Amino acid sequence: MNNKSKTKGQLVEEMEKARARIAELEVIEAELRQTVEALGQDKHLLDVLMDNVPYYIYFKDRENRFIRTTKAHATAFGLGDPREVVGKTDLDFFSNEHARQAYEDEQKIIRTGDPLLNVEERETWPDRPDTWVLTSKMPLYDEEGNIIGTFGVSTDITDRRRAEEALERAYAEVEQQVKERTAELQREIAERERAQGENLRLQQEVIEAQKQAIQELSTPVIPIMDRIIVMPLIGSIDTMRAKDITRALLAGIREHRAKEVILDVTGVPLVDSGVANHLNKTIQAVRLKGAHTIVTGLSDAVAEAIVDLGIDWSEIDTLADLQTGLRTALARMGHRIEG
Repeated sequence: MNNKSKTKGQLVEEMEKARARIAELEVIEAELRQTVEALGQDKHLLDVLMDNVPYYIYFKDRENRFIRTTKAHATAFGLGDPREVVGKTDLDFFSNEHARQAYEDEQKIIRTGDPLLNVEERETWPDRPDTWVLTSKMPLYDEEGNIIGTFGVSTDITDRRRAEEALERAYAEVEQQVKERTAELQREIAERERAQGENLRLQQEVIEAQKQAIQELSTPVIPIMDRIIVMPLIGSIDTMRAKDITRALLAGIREHRAKEVILDVTGVPLVDSGVANHLNKTIQAVRLKGAHTIVTGLSDAVAEAIVDLGIDWSEIDTLADLQTGLRTALARMGHRIEG
């Protein structure tokens, strides 16, 4: 059917359909224009973000090749344009150690879909000191939900880690200094304790020497002539001193082979029953050693005390003074006494 055979009504109907289709296409065109404008706006915003954020935001395909990255990341790689990073992998920038670890981490994300969140990574470079980043990596999906790669965000924390390491070194140095100082103080304390111990030992030796000297002075044995000794006693005599007198006197007899012993008590103010008994035992011990005892210098008070105590010294030679005792001892030894 040609236009000549169409009725006027049919032509009008076709024209209306054409106008409706044109209007429909115009709507679609407007929507597409809006979509393109929106996409352009989104791209502009993404470009602004990727060019200005200080973080390392990057996208990679399934072979771990960079698809896109931020300008800051490209700068960290030593490149001026992020497009220079596209198509490269970590092996093009990092040492094998770090690149291999990054590859293994991202391949695991692709296999499992599990993200890697907030991990501190040590970046090792072939031509510069190590750096540190705090990294999160996630799977990259297409519109159908298939994993087509990974994307991640890393923050440079090198300054913080170096500060932490410096602080750790400072702590370690302080701890070492504390240990060394503690050891030094312990040595000083040990040395002081040793010195104090030595001082105590020396003090004890001095005390013992003083005690020995005092004991010798309190129980002196004086050789007068061959086989004649004198022990002058001064001061109060208690039980302990009486025992010392006995020991000293017997030692003097042995040392000087004495036969006559003069025990002078001129300086003894008082004698009680205990002291008298000890003196009796001393005299008996002297006798057992083969020596004879003469007691001189008995004061009136001591003589009265001995009588009051009922002590029998009738068999003991008791003389008034030391001079008389010496004469008697000399005579007993066969020495001629003149005057």
